[in-house]
Amino acid sequence: MADRISADELWQFSLALYPKVKSACLSLQDEHGANVNLLLLLCLLEQRQLSLTRDQLCQLSTTLQRFSVQFTQPLRALRKQSCTAMLTTAQQHQLKQSLLQTELQLEKLEQQLLFQHCPPLTDSAAPLLELYLAQLTNDITAYQQQIFDLRQAFVSLS
Repeated sequence: MADRISADELWQFSLALYPKVKSACLSLQDEHGANVNLLLLLCLLEQRQLSLTRDQLCQLSTTLQRFSVQFTQPLRALRKQSCTAMLTTAQQHQLKQSLLQTELQLEKLEQQLLFQHCPPLTDSAAPLLELYLAQLTNDITAYQQQIFDLRQAFVSLS
């Protein structure tokens, strides 16, 4: 992938796209365990008309899931629970912000892992978002609106 997209390009694309698709991404994450960084990568690949096979996507997803389960998800859960800590409001806010910054660093590491483990890309348009969601749920038709929202947002960045 390094010959077509750099890790920094993916990060910058994600920073520009995420505010526009936050709701759709978090919905897919919370309801089906979708990885937001993988969704963002797939958006970038679709925008550039680059593709992966179903098997390559599955392998990439599995690799990322291992890291996420071990590091990102536990930290995210801890951050979400920080408001229940027996701390003052100011201390809770400080703790939450510190955890959020660390979580952001883990998100960036996830993107670097995606970049490192991504197999060679092919020059073709493919419905990568549908391929990925089909790995997570039997009924992707219920998520056509989120897919549409993701595509509209990355098209607007072009």
